[in-house]
Order: sequence, then structure tokens, then C-alpha cells
Amino acid sequence: MNILILTDVLFPDTIGGAGRVAYHLSLGLSQKGHDVHIITRNAGGKSRSDEQLAPKMYIHRFDCPEKKSLSFFISEIPKSSALANRLFSQIEFDMVCAHQPMIATGPLRSKAIKNLPLIYYYHSPWHEEYLVKRSFNARLGINTRLIAIIMRWIEKRVVKKADKIVVLSDYMKEKVSFLHDYPEGRISKIPGGIDLNRFHLPKHGKESVKETLHFPQDKMIFLTVRNLVSRMGLENLIQVFHGSETLQKKATLYIGGQGPLERQLRSMVHDLKLQDIVHFLGHIPDDELPRFYQAADFFVLPTTKLEGFGLVILEAMACGTPVLGTPVGAIPEVIGAFDKRLLFKSTDQWDIQRKMEDLINTEGKYRFSPETCRHYILNHFSWEKVVEMFEKEMKNLM
Repeated sequence: MNILILTDVLFPDTIGGAGRVAYHLSLGLSQKGHDVHIITRNAGGKSRSDEQLAPKMYIHRFDCPEKKSLSFFISEIPKSSALANRLFSQIEFDMVCAHQPMIATGPLRSKAIKNLPLIYYYHSPWHEEYLVKRSFNARLGINTRLIAIIMRWIEKRVVKKADKIVVLSDYMKEKVSFLHDYPEGRISKIPGGIDLNRFHLPKHGKESVKETLHFPQDKMIFLTVRNLVSRMGLENLIQVFHGSETLQKKATLYIGGQGPLERQLRSMVHDLKLQDIVHFLGHIPDDELPRFYQAADFFVLPTTKLEGFGLVILEAMACGTPVLGTPVGAIPEVIGAFDKRLLFKSTDQWDIQRKMEDLINTEGKYRFSPETCRHYILNHFSWEKVVEMFEKEMKNLM
């Protein structure tokens, strides 16, 4: 089958869960014998326009500004449309899979695509993501709300054209059905997957990895790796350590990632005199990430809003590290199916603090072997299983 993938973001060009899903899904389909062609952005013109990433897996990039602006989004429609038309003239496609609404808008206007089955991968509501990001920078004014309305309208048009919607979680299934009045019978849940070869158990045990990374051996290590934006709840997590003598004496927090909140979070740690307890790792290179997961005693996901799935949960657990998380979005689905005790009662600072203190004070109560964590991921979240499920959805549409 010739498959066209439309995605704004793609690993390794970008970091983030949606880009990883698009990449691994495409790779898996190509490994099963399908010819996969991906149209995506080339921010700042840094990458090659046309590239073969793997046998039967091809990427086609269109140039766009590196910094997002009005011109950035306006130019995407004609450029993605022109690139799609070029491919349509060369290849007879059997299926289209779109991951975001903006990049799909231009190509979906083409006559060549109108009669092709369309699967839309609904990662999260575009307008809600925008509003959450904007709420950090400023009050939500009329212009911001108007842009959000337009985003929702664009997304709705793409969703309505889809023959099938694929979501990562029941949470997102409810979201897309409610926001766009899309029939639930045409929505399929296919969870995210994990590269089990890259994310693996430490060869010589957790303590040896801690030593390599110079992590303290006499304290419990908590790790979180996130885009440093407001919805991630990192301010809450820092306040938890500030309010707890137990955590200050017996634990250390490492925060990985970059983002607009970084300066504010660093100032917060300095002002609260937590520099010896809370440490910033900055951007962690992709090939180094598994080591940090392996070294942590617990990964923490303190999200306050809009968690569509949480691939970091799978990555950490595949490396043998249990994950603590707030009951937000899809987090309860992924963590709760493993052990509900790892869920915080709410996003409230005190609920998070009580759970983390209880974890330290009654250590055996929350102890899970690395093998147990990994076994859960092996059974439910391999990319092989994800690709098989997606391929079945494709064949049902043909």
C-alpha cells in the first residue's frame, strides 16, 4: 500500500510525543512492506528537502520560518498543498493519515485526495493547547480567543472529512467526540508505543547508573523530563519540596527539559533556597535519556492540564522506573492500569506532598521491581502491536 502521512512534527526533527508517534508508526508500516511518504515542516530550512529515512520510508519537507508567527501558519497551507500535489503526480496513493489539522488543510483541498480513505490521528485539541500556552504569557484577550475559535474551526473541518479517527486514549476519544460531534463508532483507540530496544533495563543495576551520573546514593531520586510550560505542574512540584522537611532530607529532584518557564523555575528554586535539592538538567540528548530514566527511583508526572497520553510514562517504565502522576487527562488510564497507588489524589500541592512523603516513609509499600515495570510495557505498548492495530484499521477502510 502507498501511504501518505501528513504531520507538523516528526522525530528526530523535533522532540515531543506527537512527533515520535508519527515517526514510529511510519517506520513500522514501512517495515511491514508499505511505501510510506511523509510530508512535514522544515523549520528554518535546516534539513534536507527529500530524504529516505529507512527502506520504503521517505520524508518530504517544505521550508517554513523557524519562529512561529501568523506568516508561519499562513504559508503552511500553500506549501504543504504544493508538495502534496507534486507527490500525487508521481505516486498513486491508497491511504492518507493526518496528524495535525494545519498541515492537512492544504493537501485535503486537492482533487487527488478526495476519494482516498483518510485516517486522522487526534493527539489533542489544537485550540486548547494554544489557550493553555497563552495563559502563561498574558491574560486571554479578544485576539487570543478569536485565534482559538479559528483553530477549532480548522480542526473541525479536518475531523469531519476523516473516515476514521484514531486516538491514544479514552480521554481523547471523549474530547474529539464532544468538541466536534464525531460519531464514537468511528473512533478507535490505539495507544502509543515504545522503542523497547532503546529504552531498556540497566545492565548492571540502578545504583551503577546513579554512580555514572553522579546522583547521590543515599537519597531517593525523583526525575521529571518535560517541556517547561505551565500545564506541566512543575511549579507545584518545586513547592512540594519546599514544604516538606522529609523530602528535603531524604530526596533529590532532577528536572530535565527546556521551555519558556525555565528562567522562572530556576529563580523559584533559588528564592526558596532549594539549589542543593532541586537540580535542572536542561536538554537531555535523546541517546542519553534512557540512562536518566534508569537512574531514577521514581519518575514524576505532575501535569495540571491536557495530558493526551504521556509517552514519558512508557519510556520510564520500560527502563524499570515506576511513575507517579496526577489524575489528569489520560494519566489514570496508563498508570492506573499498572497500579492505582501511583496516582496522586489531585493536582493539589498537598496531595502530591502527602503521597511522596508516604512513599519515603513506607518505602516497601510502593516498591516495584524494574522487571515488573518493564513487563507491563512489553505486554501493552510495543510499537509492533500499535502498527498491527493501525494496519487493521487501514484494511477495514479499503
